[in-house]
Amino acid sequence: MTPESIAQSYLDEIAAAVMAGDYPTYRTGITLPFCLITHTSNITVNTEETLREGFDTFRGLLKSQRVTDYIRLVESAEAPDRDLISARYVTHLIAGSLRVMDPFHSHITLRLTGNRWTAASITNALANSRWPLDVLRGPETDPEKGPDL
Repeated sequence: MTPESIAQSYLDEIAAAVMAGDYPTYRTGITLPFCLITHTSNITVNTEETLREGFDTFRGLLKSQRVTDYIRLVESAEAPDRDLISARYVTHLIAGSLRVMDPFHSHITLRLTGNRWTAASITNALANSRWPLDVLRGPETDPEKGPDL
């Protein structure tokens, strides 16, 4: 498998777990400590309890926004080491036929732990500064230009 296909499979599996409320699958895909770097903060998730709180809150946020499709598409990926993959992807949050917010870019670092790829960190353009993410705040965009993709 290529780094791109591994990253895409990982992102699809974790998005499906979030949408289904499947915390056990989500948990097996995250390395603790996990680092989330946003536009405004560096957040380190160190404990099972904090990770679970983040999962539940993010899932509740998606439900409150009536998100029907949580789509993350890999744009590029590389394997700087046989046990690490770094991928760039774009996230689309859709409610029916409407976007919940503009698409945004992220980078993920996956680490091979045993025989399972797990997320060690994500960097994205969201302006959120706390965990759990309870509000979706995208980066500032020029309304005449639209999002940078």
